Amino acid sequence: MSDFQSLDFISYHNQDQSPFFSILPPEIRHEIYAYALSEYENLERPYQKDSYWWRPGNTAFLRTATELLRTCRRLYNEAWLMQFALAEHRFYLTQADRAPGGTTWPRGFEKCNQMVYGSYGKHQPSGRFGLGGIRVFAQLYKLEPGDELQEILDVPDFYPRRVAVTIRYSDFWFWESNTPLHIDATWVNEIRLPDSVTYFTVDFEMIERRKDEVNLIANDAVKKWFFERRDGAILTACKEDISVSTWTGSSILGGQRWVRDEIRPGQLDYHVVTVIWKLRQRGDCPPHPCPNLDVPRDFVQPSPPFTQTDSIDLRSLQIANVSLDTPAAEAWRAMQRYYESAYQGTTGFDDE
Repeated sequence: MSDFQSLDFISYHNQDQSPFFSILPPEIRHEIYAYALSEYENLERPYQKDSYWWRPGNTAFLRTATELLRTCRRLYNEAWLMQFALAEHRFYLTQADRAPGGTTWPRGFEKCNQMVYGSYGKHQPSGRFGLGGIRVFAQLYKLEPGDELQEILDVPDFYPRRVAVTIRYSDFWFWESNTPLHIDATWVNEIRLPDSVTYFTVDFEMIERRKDEVNLIANDAVKKWFFERRDGAILTACKEDISVSTWTGSSILGGQRWVRDEIRPGQLDYHVVTVIWKLRQRGDCPPHPCPNLDVPRDFVQPSPPFTQTDSIDLRSLQIANVSLDTPAAEAWRAMQRYYESAYQGTTGFDDE
């Protein structure tokens, strides 16, 4: 991103001989530009399926095909900005090993934003023409204090229309030990969105077995949370702003095979509840401050499909020649036999 810089043409041919410019109105050309310059997943640079960040819509590095901008100078002048305005810029409030390439901020983001604002934004009537939208993948320990998210929102001259936060299964507190869900609301009360934001989205992701828990959390967020902009305007949600999606991913995370919740060998089924907070009248907002979200104490969590252990070390599975398509119970028994054999070989004792 930091390599992009707008070319400053002193003059260009008006291209009136081309039906694209002489017949098609600007509104139609805009739609064509939007289609051609929208970012897409570059399948030539895929992410590993067993990484923390692989998920639908995030299976590969993103790319924007800019070949169209090389067609002619007039087209370049009309469409250059759209590659930035249409993009969803992705941030990772995570440990470095949970972000692609260990990069938590998009490369050159601040410089690019300043360049766009300097070229276009300061000439707009509102002075607010920045990059389109952002998505933040956040572990709760990074998200909940609110300061790191606010740092992103406070980038100078940055006026996104859309802000999205994704809280993945492995981002929740103590997900490894099956702990009941909890989200501290400090960040909800502390952050202030740019005045340009009209949509704020949160994805609450959980494994399928625990979908009832995350449904409770998401529904409470709709009823009890709102987000405030710097200008005092508020964004609230209602039950019509909830949607649900599902997907299947690898059960290997952080070098461990999480057999506890495998429905099929090597796979976990995910349940995602998405809530959208929209700009509404301030009188519609819940009481302030927004409360923490917890699962009710009397909630009974369904038992995992496999209870012998939570996970098995991936390297140990490989050393023991246990394939990843081996069912959880069988893989566990194979590892027990391997450990017993290794112990006997070390001590020199056998069953006799």
